[in-house]
Amino acid sequence: MALPRGFLTIFAVGLTAAFASRAAAAGCDETGATHVEIARVTDDLDIILKDERAVRLAGVKAFPASGTPGQADAKLLAGVKEALAAGPVSLRLLTPIADRWGRVAGDLFVGGKHLQSTLAKAGLVVARPDDLHGACWEAVKAAEAQARRGKDGLWAASAAILPASDGAKLSEHDGLFILAAGEVRHVSRGKDGKARSFVDFGARGANALYLSIDAKALTRMEKLGFNLDQLSGHKILVRGVVLNGRAPHMVIDDLDAIEFWD
Repeated sequence: MALPRGFLTIFAVGLTAAFASRAAAAGCDETGATHVEIARVTDDLDIILKDERAVRLAGVKAFPASGTPGQADAKLLAGVKEALAAGPVSLRLLTPIADRWGRVAGDLFVGGKHLQSTLAKAGLVVARPDDLHGACWEAVKAAEAQARRGKDGLWAASAAILPASDGAKLSEHDGLFILAAGEVRHVSRGKDGKARSFVDFGARGANALYLSIDAKALTRMEKLGFNLDQLSGHKILVRGVVLNGRAPHMVIDDLDAIEFWD
């Protein structure tokens, strides 16, 4: 992953350049956040507090430059550690309920500025829609969009987006969050209003990605403007955890997981 020049310096010197603008989306501020002290940052980019809580940065996902599953880029980790050391740091929890790994999800602010949005703006993380949507979700999406336009960080290389038609390549990422793009070959809507709907990136029997959307999720997405039937024949970008089966697939339950990529 191509990192912005001077990334560590940006984080270290007062957080001024990297945090040049506050998250602009309404509600993305420190309202409801409390001061915390950082003990360490793990290789998975989890933040361990001095009160022994583990915090997951909500709404974003780091992509490993090395290709090593589950590990963030070393320079990204070093920069985050320096940023957090510069403080002060505050945390707004999205939920007090920990996940299966004992982590709570939240928005982290350094010097009053939203950390996740800053990382997304630098192209060091991507927005993760299959997650809790807090007050800063729109700010994270806007920051990622800016990085994409500028081809910053991971967006500088096409390798960050996997071909949806390459089932063999996708299978190597089983259980991992990925970005994939390709032309939709076929759409199948659940017939009785209860069955799953499917979006296929390959012909019948081909080893290519397919999307699975349950009826409740589809109803919720369509109320927000999603049109399943319009996907056929278009190139789309999808993001989520890929799972192996008869072919690699994603379970989609969020409108922000799919976008046109023509």
